[in-house]
Amino acid sequence: MTILKKVSFFKKLSSKDLEKIFSIAKVKKFNKNDIVFHKSEIGNNFFVVQSGKIKIFTSIGPNKKKTFAFLEKGDFFGEMSLLGSKIRSASAQAVTDSELLVIGRLSFKKLLVKNPDFTLNLLQTLVIRLNNSDREIENMLFHNILGRLAGKIVEFAPKTNKLPIIVNIDQNELAECIGTTRVPICRAINSLKKCKAIDYKRSEITILNLKQLKSIANM
Repeated sequence: MTILKKVSFFKKLSSKDLEKIFSIAKVKKFNKNDIVFHKSEIGNNFFVVQSGKIKIFTSIGPNKKKTFAFLEKGDFFGEMSLLGSKIRSASAQAVTDSELLVIGRLSFKKLLVKNPDFTLNLLQTLVIRLNNSDREIENMLFHNILGRLAGKIVEFAPKTNKLPIIVNIDQNELAECIGTTRVPICRAINSLKKCKAIDYKRSEITILNLKQLKSIANM
C-alpha cells in the first residue's frame, strides 16, 4: 500500500480503491539480470516497481542496445501493450534484485473503466513519456555523440548546483542509453575530461563544470 501511494497516477485514488488494487496484484521477484519480458511478446501484465531497478531497452542489431529508461521504486511499466498494441514495444530487465507488483490485463482494464482519475493520470504520464521519446529522436538526428553524452550525464545527475556532482554509471550503460558502442563513448568521455567538464574513474562520473556540460549538450 505504501508503494502504491507513491505511484503518480495512484495518488488521487481512495484508500479503498488502493486496497482493491493491492488485492488483485501479485508480488513477483526477479534476480539481477533476469528478463521481465522480451520485446514483441504478448503483453498480459502491468508492473509497478516495489524495490530494485528495472531497465527498459531494445536491441539494435547483434551488438547494440538502446536503453530508454531506468525505473526504480514507485515507477511503473508495461502499460502500452495493455492499451491496444498487445505486443511489447521493448524489453525489460532487472538491473538489480527486484520485486514487482504485477496486475493482469483484465484487472488493469477494470481500473481504467471504474476510476477516471487513474485513467487521466495514466494519460498524463504517457504524454510525458512521448515527449521524452521526441527529445530522444531529436538528439539522435541533430546532436553528435559528444552532445548526447553530455545531455545524458546531466539527465542522470542529482538535481543540485553544488559541485562536484557524482553520477554512478559505467561506460556500457552510457553506450546503451545513447544507442552506440563503448569505443565512441570512451572517446567522448576523454574529450569531456580534457575540457575539464567531468572526471571519470571506475564507473563514477564527477561533474566539475555543470554549465559547460549543459552548453555542450545544447541544453
